[in-house]
Amino acid sequence: MILQTHRALARLSQCSSQCLDKHRFTALAFNLTRVSHRADLRNHEATDILGFTFSTPANSRTYATDAVSRPKAHTGRTTSSPRKKSSTVKTTASATDLKPAAATTTPAAKKTKAKSKPKAKSGAKPRTRAKSTKARKKPAKAKAKPAKKKKVLKPEEKERLEIKELKAKALSPPKGVPDTAFSVLLAEKQQELRTFDSSGSVAKECSKLYRSFTDEQREHYNHIANQNKASYNTKYREWILSHSPLKILEANNARTALKKRSKGQRSWPKLHDERLVTRQRGPYIRFSTQRHRSGDFAGIQLGEAGKLIAAEWRELSEDEKKPFFQEAEQDMARYEQEVKAVYDRAVKHEKAKA
Repeated sequence: MILQTHRALARLSQCSSQCLDKHRFTALAFNLTRVSHRADLRNHEATDILGFTFSTPANSRTYATDAVSRPKAHTGRTTSSPRKKSSTVKTTASATDLKPAAATTTPAAKKTKAKSKPKAKSGAKPRTRAKSTKARKKPAKAKAKPAKKKKVLKPEEKERLEIKELKAKALSPPKGVPDTAFSVLLAEKQQELRTFDSSGSVAKECSKLYRSFTDEQREHYNHIANQNKASYNTKYREWILSHSPLKILEANNARTALKKRSKGQRSWPKLHDERLVTRQRGPYIRFSTQRHRSGDFAGIQLGEAGKLIAAEWRELSEDEKKPFFQEAEQDMARYEQEVKAVYDRAVKHEKAKA
């Protein structure tokens, strides 16, 4: 009796331990199923965001039961056949069963599909945009800027500007050369010293040396001077012909104006050109020239001689002045013809001086 009781207690303890182990095993399997479900959900979310799936190792399992005890109808293959596919298919299948997770992840999947562009075919021609037939609007014309106010020049600035313009019109002839025996000697000495004689000491030495020259030495320097003069005249003539007569006339007028403004500080000699038209002479100028050439005023100053000639002109009668007026009219006709032929312009008539 006692022995039977002990055996019953042993079986009871064994059954209770088996029931406890079975309960623990059931709880453990439930926990493993929950962990696997969470892993599948995270894998599905990562697939929607990144665009690819996370593959799990082939040997891993997402269920708590033994691989051998899994039913064939659930896996679709025999236990002896090797596994070929990973568990990603199961994870995606399990993720589709969860409606809330799929609803939250579908917009991200649409965005990724919208960004992807289809690849162009190798044989297809590139697309070109059709030219718009609409007429383009012409740009509006820029508004005209207001004209700048001219600067008011001071009298000194205005005079400097006028002198500059006159110098431009005056022209610059070729540079002169030594055309006398003494100037040739002075140029040689300055070339030997390679300095310009600003103090006049070299000129004084050359004057003493020139006085002591023999006739042969003077003949030598005169010959050099004549050669220089002939070459310069040829060069000057060519330079004059390179300008029109009207240009030479304007240059002489500018030189006359510069001579008046310089007040003797610089000489502005007129350019000599045989093509220039000689100005006409009035009746009084003809009478004065005739009286000076007569020799009656020899030894008399020019100013005093002019006063006497003017007094004589006033005393002449109209018949005595008539030949001078006739000569002046003929000279005026000649001047008008030459001005028209050479300068191609008309003459502004001025009243002849009586």
